[in-house]
Amino acid sequence: MKIGNLDVSSIGVGAWQAGAAAWRVDLAELRKAYEYVLDNGVNFIDTAEIYGMGKSEEFVGELVRSRPHVVVATKVAGFNWAKAVKSAERSRSRLGRIDLLQLHWPPPAYVPLCKAIRELEKAAKAGLTREIGVSNFDASLMEKALTCTKSYPIVSDQVVYNPLQRAAEPLIELGRRRGFVVIAWSPLAKGAAVKEQVGDDPARRLDPAVKRAKTPQGRAVVKAVREIAERRGVSPAAVVLAWHKAKGVIPIPGVKTFAQAREVVEALGLELSEDEMRRIDEVSQPFLEGDIWPGVMRAIPGFLQKLAFTIARV
Repeated sequence: MKIGNLDVSSIGVGAWQAGAAAWRVDLAELRKAYEYVLDNGVNFIDTAEIYGMGKSEEFVGELVRSRPHVVVATKVAGFNWAKAVKSAERSRSRLGRIDLLQLHWPPPAYVPLCKAIRELEKAAKAGLTREIGVSNFDASLMEKALTCTKSYPIVSDQVVYNPLQRAAEPLIELGRRRGFVVIAWSPLAKGAAVKEQVGDDPARRLDPAVKRAKTPQGRAVVKAVREIAERRGVSPAAVVLAWHKAKGVIPIPGVKTFAQAREVVEALGLELSEDEMRRIDEVSQPFLEGDIWPGVMRAIPGFLQKLAFTIARV
């Protein structure tokens, strides 16, 4: 797969869990899991400055120091849109290198969108990143963002996408036409798309996908995924990640355990049949509608966003 000029595996991993704030993790097990995926075919890892207020970036930096083949992505917080260069400098000091720098979410509505995008370009011009992207932009906002660049194209948009949250499909189609890649965060819906019971980590408590999984329509999705997995002799997680690959999306699941890491590697070699894709698409039809990102966020001033995320300890 390509993200701009970056060669990446068809599946990556996200390192939100390594921030150790919104998730209950065993850091030793976590490290073992990420080392396994990065040494067995996965060469793309994503993090962000707000995950554990830099802790995740420090964790990733230690992992990639001895793995120069790994493509490293991170994200500037939406409230730091005007400080992209400084944010990138701090992130690079923790990571060692940045290959893809993304704006984590759209700036407040009072900020001219092009002004925020050009701050990313400044970071690229300063040699702090090889490529720039955005995150949590819907198709309409992405159309506007694509008109803003002068020197560096926007090569990716990272959004929530899984069988319980399919609102990003117009964005995926736009990406095919306009030459950017969609990266899927929460591709397994925090586990809710592959099993009937998930943990009570703070990150899951208010997640709409976890709630959707408990509805009759949501249970039908999980049942279909598990039936396909049983017939193929693979994990349900591998089935959902293979579904993402077939959609032309790069999923970046988190891996809290070694068992989860093995499921990600298993998915690298799995291809679903047309019938299997059709089955998942059919049962997940009720979840085509929805929002990629809460629109109300753009009405909140940056300083209040920063306060909220600091208190929430993501």
